[in-house]
Amino acid sequence: MKDSPLKCDFPDTDLEQQLEKKLYRTHGARLASPPPRKVTGVSDSSEKMEHSFAYIGERFMDVRTAFLSLRSGLPTIINLFMFIVLVLGWIISLFYSKALLAMLVAFGPVWVAVYLFEIFFPLTLPVRIDRKEGFVYVGHRGTFYRIPWDELEVTFSYNWQYLGSGVVWERQYYAHLFMRERHYFCGKRPKMPLQRKKISSGFKEEDMYRKWNFIVRYFNEGVIEEDADNLAWINYNSYKEDLKKKPLGISIIECVGVVLFIPSIIWWNFTPFKYKWPKEIEEVFGKANNY
Repeated sequence: MKDSPLKCDFPDTDLEQQLEKKLYRTHGARLASPPPRKVTGVSDSSEKMEHSFAYIGERFMDVRTAFLSLRSGLPTIINLFMFIVLVLGWIISLFYSKALLAMLVAFGPVWVAVYLFEIFFPLTLPVRIDRKEGFVYVGHRGTFYRIPWDELEVTFSYNWQYLGSGVVWERQYYAHLFMRERHYFCGKRPKMPLQRKKISSGFKEEDMYRKWNFIVRYFNEGVIEEDADNLAWINYNSYKEDLKKKPLGISIIECVGVVLFIPSIIWWNFTPFKYKWPKEIEEVFGKANNY
């Protein structure tokens, strides 16, 4: 099957071909920066992007990687699934007494496994965008980079997802940020002169562009009124502040819903298993660790 280029109007690039170690077999790479600029014809709204960002303020923003976006959804999926299983098990147990126990034995280990993964697998650091000083801070396997905003290199690309032998499912789209040795800031010395970090991925090309457009708009304009509403639940502290604005009854219902279906928003604030910014970066921002 022929690979067709992405729809955005950015130029082709061979930046990914310069990598010594290729982790993704991507195609149609387009260079979105430098300097960072928006994809034309795509919204820059922050609507429904709570999972994409860990913090937003006037000075800096923390951008979650795609992996944490997946992690935030795992407890929701498994809890909804187990809720349905338990209800069905209870109904069937009215006719067969051991049906509920059988379903718990069959599906309970998966439930436990998801939570053990969530509890013990360390949380990774986000990508930090400092609009005050004009730098992007990136941690990658113990190496920390500080990249000037105007030198930021971000590409859009895609690969094919396969189910079975030669059966194409659909394209998965990626936004990668590139880190050069000259932008090394602290931590371990870079092992390679050029590396890349996945900052966004998914099966909807426009969603990837919209996230990028919002990042560019934020850097240029800061936080606007709609961002405060759309991103009210991006972390535990902002979630608590949002609850204070609502009636008690609604707050209680929302708290129960969060505990049952979105526990990550609470757990990520208290878990001891997470990476932290090094002291060199804490000297710039203070102890601001968001996940």
